[in-house]
Amino acid sequence: MLPGFVIPPGANGHPVGTVWDWTGARPADPVLVVRTLDPALAPLLPGLTGLVAQTGSPLSHLAVLAREFGLPAVVGATDAVRRFPIGSRLAVDGTTGDVRLGDAP
Repeated sequence: MLPGFVIPPGANGHPVGTVWDWTGARPADPVLVVRTLDPALAPLLPGLTGLVAQTGSPLSHLAVLAREFGLPAVVGATDAVRRFPIGSRLAVDGTTGDVRLGDAP
């Protein structure tokens, strides 16, 4: 488990999806895992299962948009890009800020 800062209000439940870095084919249930919250990523938000960023502010433009889309989003997930390889399954808890590998929350 990797804790981070939740972007309130958190989405319900513990959505599970497939790690995606916005390159390559988009999976059916993408969890976008990035180094930082870049506003240029905003067009990718529709259809995401979750958002995880190593750095960024819960008050950033992308964080606000994620909140409006009802996405579970976590920032401050140290070394997330390395720890969560593309294609792996990831559970994102938008209430507690926990991010876990695997299908079970």
